[in-house]
Amino acid sequence: MNATKHTEERPPIVVVMGHVDHGKSTLLDFIRKSNTVAKEAGGITQHVAAYEVEREKEGQKRRITFIDTPGHAAFAAIRARGANVADIAILVVAADDGVKAQTLEALQQIRDAKIPFVVAINKIDKPNADLNRTQASLMEKEVYLEKLGGDVPWAAISAKTGAGVEGLLDLILIVAELHELKGSPSADAEGYVIEAHRDQKRGLAATLVIRNGHLRGGMAVLAGRAIAPVRILEATTGKTLRDATFSTPVQLVGFDELPRVGEAFKAYKNKKEAEAARPKPEAPVNRAPQAAPEDEEGHFAMPVIVRADTTGSLEAITHEVVTIGDEKDYVSIVQSGIGTISESDVKAALAGRNPAVVIGFNVGVDEVAKEFARQHGLRIELFDIIYKLTERLAELLKETRPRREVEQVFGRAKVLKQFSSRKDLHVIGGKVAEGYLQRGTSVRALRRGVVVGVGKIQNMQANKQDVNRVETGGEFGAQVESAFEIMEGDSLECFSVTMA
Repeated sequence: MNATKHTEERPPIVVVMGHVDHGKSTLLDFIRKSNTVAKEAGGITQHVAAYEVEREKEGQKRRITFIDTPGHAAFAAIRARGANVADIAILVVAADDGVKAQTLEALQQIRDAKIPFVVAINKIDKPNADLNRTQASLMEKEVYLEKLGGDVPWAAISAKTGAGVEGLLDLILIVAELHELKGSPSADAEGYVIEAHRDQKRGLAATLVIRNGHLRGGMAVLAGRAIAPVRILEATTGKTLRDATFSTPVQLVGFDELPRVGEAFKAYKNKKEAEAARPKPEAPVNRAPQAAPEDEEGHFAMPVIVRADTTGSLEAITHEVVTIGDEKDYVSIVQSGIGTISESDVKAALAGRNPAVVIGFNVGVDEVAKEFARQHGLRIELFDIIYKLTERLAELLKETRPRREVEQVFGRAKVLKQFSSRKDLHVIGGKVAEGYLQRGTSVRALRRGVVVGVGKIQNMQANKQDVNRVETGGEFGAQVESAFEIMEGDSLECFSVTMA
């Protein structure tokens, strides 16, 4: 950040983290008196978003900026960046559930970011809430709470009823005072991109959190290679702003390309200075959707084109998609972007040897694209919940992947004696070492570990009685039809081949 002699106290930027069902969005909803949670499809926050609230302390109004990071596992990368943007973290843990895997993941990200944190033990209104057990589960993970032998501030709250929330906000302000957060009002603004999206009417926009300095009309912002003149500057409430200072979340419209979520930004006096500081473009990468049904090694990649409403959504989807399938069969995102599905997306999907599935997340399909897809029988699927999207892609992968021969060995035996061998029919005696041998199934002979031929069991006897099957440890006599001679000392493997 810019160095300057004059600094002032800076409001804290707070990130709320924890397990998906432990009440982070409910807590923020209560704090800002809005209805965000009810509007979210599936009840999961789909993007990182920033909100500013005011809190009166000792007769003075104090600002706190909250960053709401999604709790679903898909958003791990965004949540990690959120921790790095913030000054203080709130780790939310449910009193009826205790520490979970995502709690530990969030805790590690907080520790990696080296920021102070406050624990909010939520859902104390639940009948099965157990404060002591929850505290113990935290202590087991080396989160040593105040008044219990440690120094981590904590509050027992109910985000649903609001109980304890006022005390939690007071704790945040106390932690902020202890860490003496400072900012320079005369420096040029610096901070981070929290969200980016394509506004259909106004162009490319991004939500920024200012960590230091002052952002004024007439300046220009550089984030990565993306530049925006400061003309349309808004609060997260939609109110038009002339300027903004440190710790404030703002929306800036007018970028010449979409900045990446988590990208650092810097403000310059004018667009000319920003352009002079813009890094050189990276070498272009050919991303044409060319996916063969199977490669030379027998792998199958189902090609997918993804369009999403924001870069945050796109990153989250990409994070989930790579987990679908296995080493042989998987989903490959061959092209992706932000905004409405267009005719060019449909044409790109049809350009490969294996047509791609076109997926939209919280976006629409323009009429030309819709008609073009219909004419060519191309599949376009739209979603507003990420886990529904990934479930559907898993189904499609199962439907479209090539069927392969799958071999199952279900029995092994040792040849103890060769009774006769005439042309293609051989009579042998042996003992089953593992599994079972069955009449009518395929069998192969191995001699000193090397396969010498494959045949079929025509008949089997045990204790001079015809049998269909002999289990482990059983001795048998068998007629094997094969073009090779089976000899004493050979090993036999009974197997089947199916298509799967």
